[in-house]
Amino acid sequence: MRKLLAVGVVALGTLGLLATQGTKNAVAAPQATARELVPLQLIQKIPVPGVAGRIDHFTAFPKRRLLIFAGLGNNSMEIVNTFQAKVVQSVKGLDEPQGVLYVPGLDKIFVANAGSGVVKVYDGKTYALRKSIALGDESDTDNLRWDEDSKTVFVGIVGGIAMINAVTEAHVGKDLKGSGGHSESFQLEKKGSRISSTFRTTAVWSMLSTGRLAS
Repeated sequence: MRKLLAVGVVALGTLGLLATQGTKNAVAAPQATARELVPLQLIQKIPVPGVAGRIDHFTAFPKRRLLIFAGLGNNSMEIVNTFQAKVVQSVKGLDEPQGVLYVPGLDKIFVANAGSGVVKVYDGKTYALRKSIALGDESDTDNLRWDEDSKTVFVGIVGGIAMINAVTEAHVGKDLKGSGGHSESFQLEKKGSRISSTFRTTAVWSMLSTGRLAS
């Protein structure tokens, strides 16, 4: 099954600007005033050959114009160059990949595999596997978030959130416990030590606390 990756743009969106620069068939984004938000516009469709099934979370590396996504139904991670408008790397053999996260500075890509409960770490240049971090067969690893100050990758799991030291690539600390169920989506507090999370199976919103984010 041949899929097309639609690339949208907001006038001041970082990825959108990168996608339009040097793209032959790109349409110029409309200008927005300080008080006006321009709707997303379809500017380009990029073929992602060989990818079938559901696509899950995305991450980006704007400096190299890369858009990286989890091919959940395809058991793959796809790396797309938005400037060249093509897939430049496909990492196959994953196990229900859901969350993907590019960590700048360390030049690493973290991929959460729901099927095995393993977070895989890849080199950001060669895409070679660096390490596999097991969080438990039933952890159902999903969304990923990055905290620059603590150099920690936060991983949504069943019943809470796990933490990985991005430098040592090790599962650290005690997992943060929420309201039970699958941690579907969460956000780190910008200034403070809290994480807000929703849990899919219980339809409960929770506020978790961790000293690792203390400002």
